[in-house]
Amino acid sequence: MTKEGMEQYLKQARQAIILSVGVALLLTLVKFSAGLMTHSMAIMASALDSTLDMMMSALNFFAFRVASKPPDEEHAYGHGKVESLASLFQSLFIGASGSFVIVEAVKRLIRGSFVSDIGLGIGVIVFSGIVTLLLSWRLQVLSKKNQSLILRTEKAHYAMDFVSYVGVVLALALVGWTGNAAWDLVVSILVASYIFKEAIHILKRSVSELLDRGLSFTELKTVKMLILRHHASVVGVHNLRSRVVGNQVFLDFHIEIRGEDDFKRAHDMTESLIDKIKTLHPNADVTVHFDPEGE
Repeated sequence: MTKEGMEQYLKQARQAIILSVGVALLLTLVKFSAGLMTHSMAIMASALDSTLDMMMSALNFFAFRVASKPPDEEHAYGHGKVESLASLFQSLFIGASGSFVIVEAVKRLIRGSFVSDIGLGIGVIVFSGIVTLLLSWRLQVLSKKNQSLILRTEKAHYAMDFVSYVGVVLALALVGWTGNAAWDLVVSILVASYIFKEAIHILKRSVSELLDRGLSFTELKTVKMLILRHHASVVGVHNLRSRVVGNQVFLDFHIEIRGEDDFKRAHDMTESLIDKIKTLHPNADVTVHFDPEGE
C-alpha cells in the first residue's frame, strides 16, 4: 500500500470507529430507555450489548491509534498486536455480558415477569436495526478493503446485533399475541448465547495472533506456487515462514536460483517477486534470501 493509500485508510478507519462509538452510544440510550419502559429483558440484553459495543469501540479507537504507529527501535515489527490485544479484552467483556444476561433471564423465568408497551419496544428495535444495518455495511466495506482486524471485529459486533434484533421483534410479537412473557426471556437467552459464541470466536482469533499465528496451509501453498512460477531461474524455496499481526502479514523465505551469477539481476528478481506477493497480501512485509542452487 502506498503512503497516500495508507493515510487515506487510516483516516477512513478512524472516522469509522468514531462513528461506531457514536452509534453505539445512541442505541444504548434508546434501548435502555425502552427496556425500562417495557420491562423487556430481551431489549435490556440488546441495550447491554450496545453498551459493550460502545466501550469496545472506544477501546478499539485508542488501540487503532497505537497500532497505526510506524515501527520504531523498540518495536521493529510495528504495533499491530495492539489490535489483537484489544480484541482479546473485547471478547472477555462480551462473554461476561452474555453470561450475565443468561443468569438474569433464568431468574426471571423462575420468579415470573411481564412486558408492557410492546409497540414501543418493537418500534425502537426496528429503528436500531436500520441504523445498525447502515453502520455494518460501512464497516464491511472498509474491513474488506484494508484487512483490519479491528474493523472486522467492529463489523462483527453490529452484524451480530442486527441478527438479534430479528429475534427480539419476534419475541415481543409473540408476547403480545400470547400474553406469555416467557417468550421475551427465551429470546434474551438466545441472544446472550449468540453473544457468547461470538466472544469465543474473537477470543480464539486474537489469541492465535498473539501467539504468532501464520497463514493457513492453503494460503502458504498459494504463496509457494507463486514463488516457484515467478521466474525460470527459481528452482526451489525453503524456510517459508509467516505470521499475522493485526492487518499485516510477515513473510520470509529462501529461494534457490539456477545459473545466475549477477548479484544485481538476482536482487531485481527478488524485488519483483516481493511486488507480486503483495498483489496477494497488500500489507505484507516480505524478506527474501536468495541462494545458489543446491545450497
